[in-house]
This record gives sequence, C-alpha cells and structure tokens, in this order.
Amino acid sequence: MIESADSLPPIKLISLEDKVLPLVQSQSRSSATKITPTDIRWVKVLEFLRSNNLSVNSRKLYKRELKRFLGWTQLHFNELRPRHFGLYKEYLRDEVKADTGKPLSKSSINAGIAALKSFFKWMCSTYPDIIATNPTLGMKLEKIPLPAAQSLTREQMERVWAALELLGETRQRDTALVHILSHGLRAGEIVELNVGSFDGKLLFLPDTKTNEPRLVPLRKQSRDVLETYLRSREELGEELNSLTPLMISHHASFKGERLSYHGIYFAVEKIGELAGIGDLHPHSFRHTYATELLLLGVDPSHARKLTGHTSEKAFRRYTLRSEQEAAIAAYYRAIGEETEQ
Repeated sequence: MIESADSLPPIKLISLEDKVLPLVQSQSRSSATKITPTDIRWVKVLEFLRSNNLSVNSRKLYKRELKRFLGWTQLHFNELRPRHFGLYKEYLRDEVKADTGKPLSKSSINAGIAALKSFFKWMCSTYPDIIATNPTLGMKLEKIPLPAAQSLTREQMERVWAALELLGETRQRDTALVHILSHGLRAGEIVELNVGSFDGKLLFLPDTKTNEPRLVPLRKQSRDVLETYLRSREELGEELNSLTPLMISHHASFKGERLSYHGIYFAVEKIGELAGIGDLHPHSFRHTYATELLLLGVDPSHARKLTGHTSEKAFRRYTLRSEQEAAIAAYYRAIGEETEQ
C-alpha cells in the first residue's frame, strides 16, 4: 500500500549550527555548567597547572580562566575546533561581566585567551594522541596600547628608604627585601631563594618564570645589607645552611618559616603606607630597575637578560621611557642648557 503525501510525518529541518555545536552552552553566564572533580578534562587542567612553573598569581588566573571555559562547553578536547574558540572569544567580549558589572576589559579577555593558548600548547606537546593540532593557533589577542612603565621616581624611592627606618622588628628583613626587589626580582622568585642562592656578590635563580636560570648581580650597598641581615639571624641563634630560606616570616603563626608570596606583598604594602605611596607593590621595584638599567645606557638585550624578560615587546615599555629621557637630554644639550633637568 502506498501512503499519500498527507499521511507522511512532517519533515523537521535541523540547522547545521545546532548539529555541530550541540554541547556549547548558550551565551549566558547562568548557563555555565559546574565542573566536577571527575571531569577528565579538569583532571588534565590540574595536571597542566602542576607541571608548569607558574607564579601563584598566574596559576590562580589560569585555573579561573580554564574553569570558565570548561563551564562554557562540554565538548571534549579532541572535538574542539578553531570556530569554537572564536565563539568563546565573542562570549568573553559580549556576555561575561566583571565584578563591577561592566564588560570585561581587553586585558581581561587577553588573560583568558592566554590561558587557553598556554594550556592547549601543553596538551599538544604532552598528549599528541588526544590533540594533534593546536586549535587555538588562530585565536588573536585583543589589541591594546602598550602600558607605561610604572617606575618609582627618585623622590619616591627616597621616601621608601626613609619609611624602612620607621619599622620595628621587620626593619632589617624588609630593608634586605627592598634591596633585592630593587634588582628586578619577581615576588615569586624571592620566595624560592635560599641562603645558598647568594654567593656574596650574585643571586642565583635556578628556576624562574621563564624556565631559564638567571644570575642577578647586586650592587655593593645591597650586598652589605643582605650580609648584615643574615649575620643578625645567626647572632639570634639561627643555624643557617645553603637550603635555609633567604627571607623569613615574622608573622606569629609562621615565625621563622619561609616568607610567602602574600607576606612579601603585605610587607611592601605596609612600606607604601608609611612612605605615603598609594598602591605600592613588589612589581613597582621591578619596573624601576628595568627603567634605570636603560637610563644608565645598558644594552637592552643585556637589560632583558638581567630582568628575565623573554618578550622584546613586553620590554618595550621600558625602552620608551629611556628613549624619551635621551631625547629630552639631547634637546637641552642642543640649546646649551645641559645642566637643566
């Protein structure tokens, strides 16, 4: 028996997008799925976070951004294609809001993109049987102006040195801490320093953010301050060896233990309050050091080696300042006012 056309069930058209992206969440924050500890994708993320030499802040940021991405899609890693990452970038730009309720800034969007790029590069290298080609290669960062170097002025540094004299129990330690920070070290790098890292002239950093060892030469005044700090600890009965932490905590709950990342930030914050410098943080000294190297005429490639910068583009903020200073000096020389500042 031949059925008539009227008796056939209606034909339902399914769009290609619905078929291709069945497991991508709708572009809304409330639709994000909860990540469970048994999610095999999350297991790989945790392995990635453990296997990379990330600073505390970077690890926290990567974890947050990768968790956000996995909440946005249920697709497995081998199912992801470049178009999915294009959609996710649109999601970050158009749907996700910052804590203030405003859209994410370009730098925040770039943080999310950087986390994905780093993770999937690691996945391709570590698990080529799961992902043979990095699907984030075509994912572009948002273009943002190069931020200016947040260097401290000479007058601000003088206020920092004066503020250190006002400290009590932590004065010697924090003075040594500022001297080390003033040589361009990151807070996370200082946390890992041991007494054996200092040979009386240089600081040796075997495990840095760039995964390359680094030697940091200290100026004489800083060497003397550091040696005085270590000698004072021995005079108080502490037995120092090569594996003893270079910087120790004075907090009641962690007294004598290795000074933590947050401990460094707290110490610098307190110094900033005493010096009357708002938002003083450890990286302020790193910016100042890099700028000073260039103003002293140190070759940019040598300056990058001393500071541990791998990206020439990221280091450009410091060369801009030195070039500006050189141009100003050239102008005053040209008009016969070389002594003008």
